Amino acid sequence: MKTAFLRLMKGIENIRYVMVNMLFLFLVGFLLYTLMQAQPTMPERAILQLDLKGALVEQVKRPSFGLSALTNPEPKQVKVHDVVMALEMAAKDERIKGVRLDLSKLSSAALPHLQEIRHAIETFKASGKPVMAYADNWTQAQYYLAAAANDVYLHPMGNIALQGYAVYRNYIKDALDKLGVDVHVFRAGKYKSAAAPLIQNAMSDAEREADSQWLNTLWDVYKTDIQNMRGIKTARLQQVLDTPVASIKAYDGDLGKFFMAEGWVDGLLYPEQADAKLQAKTGPAELVDYKSYLMANTSLLPSQPQDVDNWVGIITGSGQILSGEQPSGTIGSDTMVELLQTALHDTRIKAVVLRLNTPGGSAQASESIRHAVEVLRQHGKPVVVSMGSMAASGGYWIASAANEIWASPATITGSIGVFGIVPNISHSLEKLGVHTDGLGTTKLAGAMRIDKPLTAELAASIQLSIHQIYKQFIGHVAQGRKMPTEKVESLAQGRVWSGRDAKDLGLVDALGDMDAAIQAAARLAHIEKSHTAVEVTPPMNALEFMMENILSEVLVSLDIQPSAMVDMLMQTLHVQDDIFALNDPRGIYALSDIKLK
Repeated sequence: MKTAFLRLMKGIENIRYVMVNMLFLFLVGFLLYTLMQAQPTMPERAILQLDLKGALVEQVKRPSFGLSALTNPEPKQVKVHDVVMALEMAAKDERIKGVRLDLSKLSSAALPHLQEIRHAIETFKASGKPVMAYADNWTQAQYYLAAAANDVYLHPMGNIALQGYAVYRNYIKDALDKLGVDVHVFRAGKYKSAAAPLIQNAMSDAEREADSQWLNTLWDVYKTDIQNMRGIKTARLQQVLDTPVASIKAYDGDLGKFFMAEGWVDGLLYPEQADAKLQAKTGPAELVDYKSYLMANTSLLPSQPQDVDNWVGIITGSGQILSGEQPSGTIGSDTMVELLQTALHDTRIKAVVLRLNTPGGSAQASESIRHAVEVLRQHGKPVVVSMGSMAASGGYWIASAANEIWASPATITGSIGVFGIVPNISHSLEKLGVHTDGLGTTKLAGAMRIDKPLTAELAASIQLSIHQIYKQFIGHVAQGRKMPTEKVESLAQGRVWSGRDAKDLGLVDALGDMDAAIQAAARLAHIEKSHTAVEVTPPMNALEFMMENILSEVLVSLDIQPSAMVDMLMQTLHVQDDIFALNDPRGIYALSDIKLK
């Protein structure tokens, strides 16, 4: 009876799985058919609407298929390159009369990504066309982009939630102790804090010192940019956020009056009033969202530039660094090495820009990619690393082999350190009356079992291996940066640096965006007068290309507004996914845990 019931339940689950996938495939087919039948058309007079919905990313992480996609969907994603490209095209397009910024659903964004879009907005403004930003409310990231507009309008009862930057972690040592779980952490570098929450109950003095420095740099960059865009003095902004009661009390608690008097906004309006102001400048024009604009003006099929040579190859690596082949949104060692080898063997590619946006990951995978970069240089093809919001730990391991390293002042980098984690649940099992016993042919046989206490001999050997890999990391940096080993060691220890500080310390060559890195690569290859930037991507047919650019919207475009508690649980699930994805065969990682809150 029990067996029959289990078979019945398994059959129901299989049927449900098949039905969900059939429904998904039907939706995919319908979407592809629709796109092939009709590409969007453009009106003669249009206002480009930047309705950014989701998190700004370098690469779109493809959604998982099946039931897991419904129970644990990926967050919405906005590709920075798409937004920049739309603005650059619109600046030269006579049909586009202005831009309307709709940032209310921009969920998260790193400062370097915001700066890239801000620069594209400023390029658009230089064409003489107006940019207007309107919202009921703005978060800190949303307001940064809004401040780049010619006119900034807010709902009469709206709010602008500036608060600065902070880093907080949950420390779970006591919780693990209560559960009887032993966690053995092996690390090299006193600032290497990725595993600290497992063995501490609070932030260490070393963590506090390092985090304070780069956090203050990011906040200085944000305040300075706001001052340049809106004329709000950095000292005044700091004063307001440090003493909000006194600042707002001066305006009888009326935030609208405060925002107007302090120059944060140009007017307190309702949506139709703001739109009327914009149309008074542009004349009659239809709103066109940026995705439709891109689709109407670019082919759905992959294309290559017409120039036959003098290419600067662009290779993008975004996400955790893992071993083997990995999909977009993570950096697989085999996948990345294959792209670098493609650039090596293509005679049209004279130089490479490696765009990195990663907290690091597997030490072995990082070394495989670093070596492939080194091979490119040995064959006379210069490599410039362009750092995104973060290129730390394993990301810096890879970057150390480049001819030049470029970063944003707000980039998080460094974290030159190594760690390993060996969990043990033998005490937990003993509390339940479960005991482990047996024998092996050597002292190492079975020593890494999670249900056996870690021996002192094995612990010592793991720590020796950690120090050896850390020494190797130091050596690569010293060689690549042409820096004495002693100086590298003083800058390492797992410490995180901002891009601005890294430039002053010699860990980064220059501060600049992706375009600056492309120009630097062309200069190193002596093709600065005539070159074309070309994306180097895995081979894709037409269907795969459309999947990459369109299907990521199918499951992630559901407008789910979870409660704060559910949102926290979902974030925890995604963190667990990241942890379980780590696949270094030796369990040794060059990984940073930095996340801004």
